[in-house]
Amino acid sequence: MLQVANSHMRKQGTQPTGLFEWHFVSACGQSVRASNGLELAMRPISSDDRYDLVFVPSLHYRGWAEFQRFLTEQVEVRDWLSKQWKAGAWISANCTGTFLLAETGLLNHRTATTTWWLERHFRERFPSVDLQMRPAVTEDERLVCGGAHATFLLQSVRLLNRFVGKAIAMQCARSMLIDLTQTIQTPLQPLIADKSHNDPLIHRAQKWLQDHMAQQIRISELAQMLAVSDRTLIRRFNSTMGQSPLTYLQHLRIDTARALLEAGDLSTEQIAVYVGYSDTASFTRLFRERVGFTPSAYRGRFQFQGTD
Repeated sequence: MLQVANSHMRKQGTQPTGLFEWHFVSACGQSVRASNGLELAMRPISSDDRYDLVFVPSLHYRGWAEFQRFLTEQVEVRDWLSKQWKAGAWISANCTGTFLLAETGLLNHRTATTTWWLERHFRERFPSVDLQMRPAVTEDERLVCGGAHATFLLQSVRLLNRFVGKAIAMQCARSMLIDLTQTIQTPLQPLIADKSHNDPLIHRAQKWLQDHMAQQIRISELAQMLAVSDRTLIRRFNSTMGQSPLTYLQHLRIDTARALLEAGDLSTEQIAVYVGYSDTASFTRLFRERVGFTPSAYRGRFQFQGTD
């Protein structure tokens, strides 16, 4: 993005001193092999360096336990990021990189976002951060956060606007075919996260709800089938899944409807019945509340356009 910005600025006669320059830095300062196999030449972080912008990219994720150990070990990097910000730098982070920024404490009592699939872990580790999962990009006092990995494109356009103005930022967005209307994450977030657990009762409950999604379901009926009390079922479901059985069922129905809207040609009325809603108006209202679009608008924007 910075290279594209430099190209547009050269065409407008910007002098070399006005162009972007950048460095890749790390705590060790030695070359680093990225998870995709590419070798990156690095320079060591130094308290003497002064940057206008520091970007923390998404970090390779191998599981929560290992990721926590990694975050805890980054004392030198955390201190360096804090010093850069206090000296006036903007700091931008996206996806898993937002965790490293949050480790500095700079996001405490400030607005931030992160990748949807680690939302629960983020909230538990950083309870003082005002985490907002609706916007794709947040900005608060020179701290810019993005959701899942591809939001770095939106972050880049926003930062270019700050540093070199709207005209160059828009030229870069057009050159790179970046959709600037995608300002919220909600339409793209699965409502049911892939949550691993070892509770056999909840596994059975999930399977039953998936198989009977189109029916009118009562929690008492589900509890009776599982041979437990209503209270026990609700308590175990909340403890394991972080939501009630009814909320899980609603999310299951909406996620199924989204998949049908993206890939098929069923009408909104047919999809509503398929996922268990006899009242299309109620289904449409709930869909818009949870996803941010009406079913028809969602289909128009996200339906897969394949080839025959």
